[in-house]
Amino acid sequence: MRENSELKLARVIRNAERGMTLVEIMVVVVIIGLVTSVVGVAVFGQLTKAQEKTAATQMSQIANALDMYKLSYRQYPSTAEGLQALSAPKDGGSPVMASVPQDPWGKDYVYIYPGQNNPRGFDLYSYGPDGAQGNDDIVHGQTNKAP
Repeated sequence: MRENSELKLARVIRNAERGMTLVEIMVVVVIIGLVTSVVGVAVFGQLTKAQEKTAATQMSQIANALDMYKLSYRQYPSTAEGLQALSAPKDGGSPVMASVPQDPWGKDYVYIYPGQNNPRGFDLYSYGPDGAQGNDDIVHGQTNKAP
């Protein structure tokens, strides 16, 4: 009887030392992959929102600088002069901005004066993550995306 219990104990110890099977390892890898994909999607969504908020904030700063430029020169810079006029004004005046930032996706902001949507002022927008005009554009002064 004692020998039988020793054999059972030895078998249990041997099974415990044997480790995980290939199926068990594959199940763990699949579970880790699922958790990673769920977390990745959530984090990527937050990154996109942060970039959109950054673009909106930068456009507000640029719009304020354009208003300051208008106070100094009695008009906004032309479309041809572009936003670069804010950092290198005409007639030797002092710059309104040290430099004009690019949007969070590394592209220049689009500036049009007189504006097509705002004929008495200017249009200022970013083409968004894809860098092409479309539904994901971020437009200054609009809380929703451009049509």
